[in-house]
Amino acid sequence: MEEKITVRMFDKESTDQLTRERGICLATDCNVRKYFLELRECTRRVTKKPFTAETCHQETVDLIEALDKCISNKAFMKIR
Repeated sequence: MEEKITVRMFDKESTDQLTRERGICLATDCNVRKYFLELRECTRRVTKKPFTAETCHQETVDLIEALDKCISNKAFMKIR
């Protein structure tokens, strides 16, 4: 069963072009979704522990890079 992801910075219905493109990428790009789920799982692990050295930094970087790659040719097209 596929779980629906709802996060404000990834809203494919948003009027903000960048937020909308992120939402579309999250919904349609398996690579972006994979990194989002990894970050979410890491966040859950970290918040469950009272003390941990884990920060989820790498998962965050991986997600941002995947999003940048996905939206690079779509976002800000009106600026060109």
